[in-house]
Amino acid sequence: MGELEEKETPQTETQAAQETLEEPKETDKMLDSKKDEPKEKTPSPQTSKPATPNAGKKSPVPAPQGNSAEKAAGEEIIDIPAENGNKPNGAGSDSDEKKISKEEREVKPKKIPIGGLKLPGFFMKNKPKAEGDGAEGELLEKDKEQAEEKEANGDAAAATAGKEGEQKPRPGLGQRLRNFFVRKPAADKEQQKKQLTNGDADAKSEATAEAAAAEDADPPPKRGLLNAIKLPIANMIPKKRGGDDVELGLGKAGLASMETLDDSLKDQDTVDRAPLKSNGADELKSELKDEKLAAEQKLAAEEEERERPVSLWCRLRGYKCSVDDALIVFGILLFMLLLGVIGYVLTHETMTSPPLRDGRYISTVTGCGLVEGVKDDGAFAFRGIPYAKAPLDELRWRPAQLIEQIDDCWNGTLQTHNRSTVCTQRLGNGTTIGDEDCLYLDVVTPHVRYENLLPVVVLIGADTLAGPSPGILRPSARYSRSHDVIFVRPNFRLGVFGFLAVEALTKESHPHTSGNYALTDIIAVLKWIQLNIRNFGGNPQSVTLLGHRAGATLVSALVSSNKLEGLYTRAWASSASAIFPGKPLHESERLNQQIMATLDCQDAACLREASSEKLWAATPDTWFQFPATLPQAQELTNANRHEWLVLDGDVLYQHPSESWKQVPIQTNANQLQQPRLVMGATAHEAHTLKLRELHANWTAEEVRSYLQNSQLGALGLTDEIIKRYNATNYAALVAIITDIRTVCPLLTNARLQPTVPFYVVTQGEGNDKLATVDADVQAILGRYEPHTVEQRRFVSAMQQLFYYYVSHGTVQSFDTRRRVIIVEQDAQAQEDHDHCNYWIGKDIVPRFARVD
Repeated sequence: MGELEEKETPQTETQAAQETLEEPKETDKMLDSKKDEPKEKTPSPQTSKPATPNAGKKSPVPAPQGNSAEKAAGEEIIDIPAENGNKPNGAGSDSDEKKISKEEREVKPKKIPIGGLKLPGFFMKNKPKAEGDGAEGELLEKDKEQAEEKEANGDAAAATAGKEGEQKPRPGLGQRLRNFFVRKPAADKEQQKKQLTNGDADAKSEATAEAAAAEDADPPPKRGLLNAIKLPIANMIPKKRGGDDVELGLGKAGLASMETLDDSLKDQDTVDRAPLKSNGADELKSELKDEKLAAEQKLAAEEEERERPVSLWCRLRGYKCSVDDALIVFGILLFMLLLGVIGYVLTHETMTSPPLRDGRYISTVTGCGLVEGVKDDGAFAFRGIPYAKAPLDELRWRPAQLIEQIDDCWNGTLQTHNRSTVCTQRLGNGTTIGDEDCLYLDVVTPHVRYENLLPVVVLIGADTLAGPSPGILRPSARYSRSHDVIFVRPNFRLGVFGFLAVEALTKESHPHTSGNYALTDIIAVLKWIQLNIRNFGGNPQSVTLLGHRAGATLVSALVSSNKLEGLYTRAWASSASAIFPGKPLHESERLNQQIMATLDCQDAACLREASSEKLWAATPDTWFQFPATLPQAQELTNANRHEWLVLDGDVLYQHPSESWKQVPIQTNANQLQQPRLVMGATAHEAHTLKLRELHANWTAEEVRSYLQNSQLGALGLTDEIIKRYNATNYAALVAIITDIRTVCPLLTNARLQPTVPFYVVTQGEGNDKLATVDADVQAILGRYEPHTVEQRRFVSAMQQLFYYYVSHGTVQSFDTRRRVIIVEQDAQAQEDHDHCNYWIGKDIVPRFARVD
């Protein structure tokens, strides 16, 4: 301890006067007491540790030597330099010791660097200074000045070294999650523990060591996928601190700073021995012991509190939740709920749906036995299910009869994998195909279940009432799945097999009627749906009829019949004929007597014995032909043109227009007895390849010439029509024909029904920009191929109109004051169709309307 700390600067007069007024220091009292002893003691040769970073760099000065008795005393005496700044001689002679005055002698307290002692939970930063020890006060003031000087120089490590023991507030859950994804340097815990145990000489060297350790540390290892999921969840749970954390100063008990240390510790080799009369030293020791004991008790209580098991509820209640934490927890709960719902739906779907055989085939039940379908494009298709008895032999030209007897059913499971045979029909080129045993139907469903039943769409398609059928109206498995509907496509009889009305057949039937056998087929299909569609996942209370061309004509006629009451919910007719039968039954029988003469038959038995080939050959060609061009003069003279539909008195007992004109009747169910129907057509429905090929490029002169050679030219309307339609190309010519034959006659029928919406598709395609007859149905069933943005918007608008009507029974764009809906890129309602008013005013419509 003989090392000289530093040179003492000369005192000023003010400082000297202030020292004279101060109370004698503890060192002075110790020196006074030593004079009373018989022998003078000399300090033992020791070397004190540097208290500051600069102190450790000075050369040590040997302490005065003494005898063995003085060494045993262990008291440490520091020589204070003289006023002139000269250092005292290191010799241990008595004469040198006598030269040192009482004011120049002072006890050197032991200085211990930061971190030298570990006192968990023992903080003395704000403790008031002990009275009577001036040396400690001087040292504290000196350290404070050094800390301020280092802080001014920008040494952040030294300024914060004394605060390492303080506990930082625990960040919130959201902050911990955000900090997890921030790249940070790896923390070397072993190096930190070593530095905290050994202690650095000063804060600057400690910061330098930490920086060196951070540079030497290996780069942080990459987190694996499991740790990336596990660590954020583990960081959310408060961790229980162990003993190592407390020892390293990471818990509530930190490192003891310089202010917490005192000369009252148990290190006897580094503590100055003072006499018993210490002017308050005993009280200071007692106070320090009490505080130390209290700190130990507090630490033990905290340790016991940490070891005590805490319930999860208490931990949750004690956790402070921020807004970020609440949002994260809410997101986790929402994600778990979503997983639960998906699991329930998948499990419930598996439980309520029959199992698949070989991962492809599925079975369900009908009124006549089990049927097995096949998986097709994400949906299930049942093709060729019989819905009525085969119309052969005695059942030819009789109303369709449902299969009700077990003898007419099948044994085991009927495999309905392949497409059924179509009914016998005549194609456009004159050939005949199909079979009379044809009363089958196809069902396409996205699910086979008994809950969450889906709407049913019945497809009635035919180009003409003689065929071909079903045309393009075939069910789409993809749209069945995407729009959650069930498609049912039945076969029905066509031509003479479906509409022949002759006197021989009327006499033998009961009630006495004939014709319209195809309408009885469709009625039988609707009855089968009411009995069996639930087994396919369909809702029998939501059945929509979708008819196209001749099929739409059948639908429009059926919805006016009381035979359909309770069998359908709503109907959609696309490009139907506006001409319905108006002749009485006996008049139709007389006109059809020609086929009896051709077959040389006099009764019904002879007709049933004739083959299908003979029957098609005996059918007059005029029954298949109808003009699809501009009106001609000969049409006015041919009043006896053939009509396949008849007023049979059973299915159709009056003209449909008569039922439309009737005032709606209120029923017990508070429903209106009124056709629930949507009617529409395309703007270029009359387009045919034959008409298009009449001229390679339809010019304005060619269009004028074609108009002039028609009945319209004979009436002198050519110039008016060209001006109204701007008829200079083929598209304008086809629009004129379509308005006369289809659009305006249908609009006339729609006006008789105040609640029936009417639409016209005008979105064109191809080089001529034509809205062909199949455009609307192709868009509904997903077979329309859009090539432009406008066409894609048209497909979306058409599907929205139809499928919303199927699900809700209303058309979104419909307004009773603006009843005509123009469907181009979007569906827009307008008040009326001006061209139709022109044709009606000229008595062209409905006189020349198309007849199926």
